[in-house]
Amino acid sequence: MLNFLKQRWLQMQSRLTQRPVHIFMRHCHFSDVSAHKARLPGFSREACFENLLSTIAGENVQLHLLLDTFRPMEGEHFIKKQHQFPITEMRAGSEAAAFLLMLEYVLKQDLAPDAIVYFLEDDYLHRQGWVSVLREGFTLPGVDYITLYDHKDKYFFPQYVGLQSKLFQTPSTHWRTTPSTTNTYAMRFATLQKHIDTHRAFSLGRKISDDHQKFCQLSSLGATLISPIPGWSTHCEPDYASPCIDWQEILQAITSRK
Repeated sequence: MLNFLKQRWLQMQSRLTQRPVHIFMRHCHFSDVSAHKARLPGFSREACFENLLSTIAGENVQLHLLLDTFRPMEGEHFIKKQHQFPITEMRAGSEAAAFLLMLEYVLKQDLAPDAIVYFLEDDYLHRQGWVSVLREGFTLPGVDYITLYDHKDKYFFPQYVGLQSKLFQTPSTHWRTTPSTTNTYAMRFATLQKHIDTHRAFSLGRKISDDHQKFCQLSSLGATLISPIPGWSTHCEPDYASPCIDWQEILQAITSRK
């Protein structure tokens, strides 16, 4: 009986670590939310996109590209240079409006309840192997949301001086509970459906989604958010980049190939 249960557990773990990851990546012609932000030397959104493509090559991943065409631009957006992944155009005009349109797009997809859904903004870098790590995170019991970004501000902002976290371990990394993240995060499709009103509420009537308060609200509903330590992705702001990883080297590896 014990051998049977162990075999069933191993089968379940294997299924969880092989299921596809559905990435919904938002792009726009211009973002006044992030145009002023400091960036890593050599940063470009095209480089971030090239990094993503290189890290999902050979992986069981479905990439959906969403492009906000509200603002005009000269020439063609760089994601149109590729023809492997579908592009859905929308007219949003703000980060919050684009996020809401993405939510409606995702909800119309025919996904299994336990399918992994990854919302991704266009200014993130990833380490090779992140797809497997993300799947690992969802084998942990009680985990509802995952960010691969280890927010550096959690280590020096005054509001986090007394922050306490639970620690977890999977084969590739350690994890910690964290109170909030940006609008780049992953969950099961059933979790998104369960909390859809909350995901909408913190973008409705705004130009910029209030992601911090959204995750505080989700926590009050009993949802658990975790991040790996060190991070497997980073937002490309030098002062807030995931610590302990040479993200400049990762970025340079992309730009040097051009």
